[in-house]
Amino acid sequence: MNKALYSAEKKYFECCSETVEGYSEALYFYLENYHTALKSIYDPLLFSTGDTARIQDWLISNAPFMPEDFATFFYVDEKKTGYFSDGNIVGLEGRNYVDASNYIDSDFFVSNIMYSKLSSSPVFVIGIPYFDDNHSLKGILCAAFKIEVMQKITDAITLSEKQYVYLQDRTGRFLVHPDKSYLGEVFVPDDEYYKAISSEFISSQIQGKIETVNENNEVVNLIYNRVKLCEWILAIAFPKVELEQIYRQQNSTKITIILISVLSLGIFVFLEMALLDYFYKNQLVNAVYDPLTNLYSRQFFEKIADRQLKKNPRVKFMLIEADIRGFKFINQNYGEENADRMIFYFSTLLNKSVQSYKGLICRGYADHFYIMLEIRNVYKAMSQFRKKLEKLNDLIKTYEIPFFPKFGITFFRPEQKRTVSVKELIGQASFAKSTIKDNMILPYAIYNSRLLDKVNEEHYIEATMEKALENGEFFVMYQPKILLADDKIVGGEALVRWKTNDIGVLTPDKFIPLFERNGFITKLDFYVYEQVFKFISRLLKENQPVVPISVNMSRNHNKPDKFMHDFMELFNKYDIPPEYIQVEIIERSVMDSGTLCEITDRLHEKGFSVAMDDFGSGESSLNMLTKVPVDVLKFDRYFLLSTMNEKGAVDEKSARFMSSLIELSRNLEKQTVFEGVETEEQRDFLKKIRCDQVQGYFYSKPLLENEFLDFIKEHGK
Repeated sequence: MNKALYSAEKKYFECCSETVEGYSEALYFYLENYHTALKSIYDPLLFSTGDTARIQDWLISNAPFMPEDFATFFYVDEKKTGYFSDGNIVGLEGRNYVDASNYIDSDFFVSNIMYSKLSSSPVFVIGIPYFDDNHSLKGILCAAFKIEVMQKITDAITLSEKQYVYLQDRTGRFLVHPDKSYLGEVFVPDDEYYKAISSEFISSQIQGKIETVNENNEVVNLIYNRVKLCEWILAIAFPKVELEQIYRQQNSTKITIILISVLSLGIFVFLEMALLDYFYKNQLVNAVYDPLTNLYSRQFFEKIADRQLKKNPRVKFMLIEADIRGFKFINQNYGEENADRMIFYFSTLLNKSVQSYKGLICRGYADHFYIMLEIRNVYKAMSQFRKKLEKLNDLIKTYEIPFFPKFGITFFRPEQKRTVSVKELIGQASFAKSTIKDNMILPYAIYNSRLLDKVNEEHYIEATMEKALENGEFFVMYQPKILLADDKIVGGEALVRWKTNDIGVLTPDKFIPLFERNGFITKLDFYVYEQVFKFISRLLKENQPVVPISVNMSRNHNKPDKFMHDFMELFNKYDIPPEYIQVEIIERSVMDSGTLCEITDRLHEKGFSVAMDDFGSGESSLNMLTKVPVDVLKFDRYFLLSTMNEKGAVDEKSARFMSSLIELSRNLEKQTVFEGVETEEQRDFLKKIRCDQVQGYFYSKPLLENEFLDFIKEHGK
């Protein structure tokens, strides 16, 4: 009996330890998401200037677009002075996140809990460093988070009806504690026997289980695990008396019954599989196996996978969806027979990888495969996946027809047992995979909270976009275009923004790609056109100075006759000379060059000028130069940034290439405009190679109507 109870206790704590380890891994991923959100706005060219006034202006202007979990974000210079997004300037000497040694082996650092002069509640800080060429710390971009965000995450942990969840920093001070009065404090037990096991002592450990007392003087079993990189400790305490009550209810008879039940179940499953195999070989059942690959069908896979989830509520699983990039193209160009052979080869490789982990695998529609594996923790599972992927790619390279797989990954955790089915997990993995559809570099994507936030945000956008247009929530801003010859304004670009009633201002990258996918972009385009026409008409009537404004024509306008009819019908409502309007077409448009030519010619006939936007980011730029008769080439900002080092200087090889492009454009009698000019070095270089116009933050951010008019008056000819 004692041996059985000891075995049960050992198994119980092993299970709890694995679960705490999994939750600490999840906490790391949450922190990594915050790091990614901060990194998405990281601008090394701006920071390389060391101009703290410009940097703080940039922080203030970007503050409305930050994730809601950010309490504030700020920049720390070499003198350890903090420049905050709310306009404050604060000395930060002594804060651990400004210490250069914290960034030697990592590109970000997570601080301990601290009390900020600018926040009413405790915070922690994530920092991203910027180093100069000598690898000396130049500055740090930081975001502060109220510790309540950690409470939201740990609230999801459910292992027992009576449990205590703690999260403490490197010094043993609590970020999460059942009793809020302990936040930011170190706990030392009152009981002399347990006094040495303080939270400060636990903070020096890595992982394990220990008996101690909690703040209520209850004897508890504390299971703890270190959170990767930030070195915080996640701990869960279970009252010892509760566990002893469980053990007292155990007896050897029950254990024997359980063992017999498990054995019987194993025999039953074996017989079931044997019968299914017999039926398949005799063509008595078709819904179990895929006839091409001999893998499970998706229907049967979902059935047995759901059964596994229900029978193993405390076990973690990894679900993977895989397919082949451009499979339709392969099918069309190599034929159905060769495509089937490729699918069979790919299925063999996947099946061999899965069987070593005793996982489930099936084939779905066409080239889609689904895999479910039981795992111990997320970090180890991803490490093994990457190793397997490397071997898989080496084998794929030997195949007669080149192909490239991509993967979507999601994880099933014990707390999801009541809400998530295999079908939903497949949906999550599929969504993750869809995020790398156009990215040939990334072979896989993981479904996480950021993706979930993106799904919810996209649902919100699609649900409210029509009403937002009716209510005038979209508004237009204007970014000046500057003639490099004299630094005077010669035009502007109309840029749309969306100020929602619920979540504040949304930048175009949040809604434009979605609108392009669902077709709503054409309505928004014409809304912007009308706002621009109204603005120019008002300026002309008031005898105010006017410059030409360029408007974007999205890639969805692929019918020249309809576009021109609708565009001219709207334009003719306002008394505006056509030379005040420039239409920007997109090089990466789904339209062929013939359609682009037709639209350009039709616009020219009506007196409008035409620019090719984002030139240099497509696949056939030089071919487009001679085929589409545009007046202006606008070079994409990333085209400029990719040629410059951290100091903003252009390398010699890139300089020659860009100079030749400008010269080629000049020979074809096309004006040139560079977007995204943010430094004096960039401006001077573009002036040197005789670029015509530029726009970017070096001269001005996008402006509201009255601000733009003031800019024209101040910088006009």
